[in-house]
Amino acid sequence: MKIFLQLPFIVSILILSVLSIGIFLAAERLTRKKIQHDMLIENHAVSGFIYNAVCVIYAVLIAFVVFVIWGNLEKTNSKIEGEANNLLNVYYDASAYPDSIKKEIQLTIREYVKSVTTDEWKSLSEGKPDSAATKQFIKLNRIFLTIKTSDVSNTEVLTQSMENMHDIREFRRHRVLSSKQNMPDILWLVLILSTAVIVAFTFFFSVKNILMNNVMMSFLIFVSILVLYLIYVLDHPYMGVDAIKPEAFQPLIDIINRTK
Repeated sequence: MKIFLQLPFIVSILILSVLSIGIFLAAERLTRKKIQHDMLIENHAVSGFIYNAVCVIYAVLIAFVVFVIWGNLEKTNSKIEGEANNLLNVYYDASAYPDSIKKEIQLTIREYVKSVTTDEWKSLSEGKPDSAATKQFIKLNRIFLTIKTSDVSNTEVLTQSMENMHDIREFRRHRVLSSKQNMPDILWLVLILSTAVIVAFTFFFSVKNILMNNVMMSFLIFVSILVLYLIYVLDHPYMGVDAIKPEAFQPLIDIINRTK
């Protein structure tokens, strides 16, 4: 499935929809050959009642999953913006330190941001941090741990920078962890089986015009694939064409480029 993430969203949807529609149309044709039309008519009312109940359960399940996945994505974006903003604050506040400390802090932030927005963003798609970015981040933390209050004239700036570094550690940890966390396989199994049941249930309705029924069923399959693939894309935020981009770091990069 991950290969579809490398394609434009609409292309992936069309490919998956065509394959799914073909499979279900073949299954429907086989099912209707095995079951007599009179039997379908006799159970039409009961089938409709049960189908409505199943659809309600399915709709609640889908709504819950989309809500949770979207919430997690919004939280991840917020943490990424927080990391970038706090790094920008630390970069600015470095001007209050002696030149030797200032240059070391700003140089380390430059190297860290460069590693994060290039190599690490690619490695996040595999659920792991970049070693070079990790080393630069550790170095940045060590710099602040070695700064003494006697080395700076404005201790309030140092205190604020230490608080920013604490937040950056939290934001970075969340960013890395979010790249590893995906929906459990059991939940995917439930979603896929539920979708298959919803579509397969239409095989047991009595219809006069099979062609019109197949068209309606094709639309049902298309919408189902659309929703499931949307969940899949949101569940892999650092992978593919629609992945999260490191745009939150762009203001910091612009400042760095102007102050080199």
